[in-house]
Amino acid sequence: MSLYTGARRVVEKEESIYNLVPRQVRKADKPPRYMSTFRPQVKEEVRVRQIPRKTMGPATVPAPSSQDFLRKHSKEYRKEELAASKKASESTVLRSYGSTTTKGTTKVAVPRHTERPAMGVRTTKDFIRDNAVKAITAIPGKPEEKIVDMPSGAGQLLTAARTDAGLRPKFVNKKDYGKTPHYIQERRQAEEAAQEEFDTFIREQKEAGDINNVKEREREEVLDGLKKHWEDLHKQYLGLSVVIDTLPKKIRKERIESQMKQLEHDIQTMERHQSIFIMPTAGRTM
Repeated sequence: MSLYTGARRVVEKEESIYNLVPRQVRKADKPPRYMSTFRPQVKEEVRVRQIPRKTMGPATVPAPSSQDFLRKHSKEYRKEELAASKKASESTVLRSYGSTTTKGTTKVAVPRHTERPAMGVRTTKDFIRDNAVKAITAIPGKPEEKIVDMPSGAGQLLTAARTDAGLRPKFVNKKDYGKTPHYIQERRQAEEAAQEEFDTFIREQKEAGDINNVKEREREEVLDGLKKHWEDLHKQYLGLSVVIDTLPKKIRKERIESQMKQLEHDIQTMERHQSIFIMPTAGRTM
């Protein structure tokens, strides 16, 4: 604590003429309590959603009758009831030791302490093989059909009544079941029309003598030449430097890659199309 703070506290404790007149302490005005404008609406929604007797039973419980009060010895067993329960317990114990039951059948008696079980009995059954055969020949069970109708995932079994009610979709009852969709039919018709138009154009060009068909031998020769050229470029590409640190190396690598890509495209085109037509006047291949 500094000296200035201590001196100030001493001055405040001394008497002063200004402290003789009592001062009225003014209380700070508190702002009004916040009330939401949606409070009546929320209270009404809560009241509507409330369900009586949902988890706590009925809202009002009837008061007990004044005539139905607890009487003396009303909770004690009677002698007849005690005797009947004792007799029933004794008969149960006797039946467990081989006595005759109420239905007339005799249970197997408990072995005595002098009896000895049969020892050395072996079986020729191969349990491993039998279990394997059962597992192989067993028919797998089918899962139960259910329908999920709740966001939480809870569902219900699909019975015959629910199936007939429409909960299980039956596609065989649809009007267009087993029919080709319209968009597939339209696509097929468009393809057939385009192919027919192309065939007509080729036939007209052949009749006019403006188109020539490439023979199979010439097509194979061109295809072999393209593949050989691609192999030569691939050999050059494998001989490039691992580190491309100069501009000429980079340009050469990009040039070889572009040539190989173009050759791959041409080879795929030649292999995919068996019939190739050449138009001498236009100088292009179809």
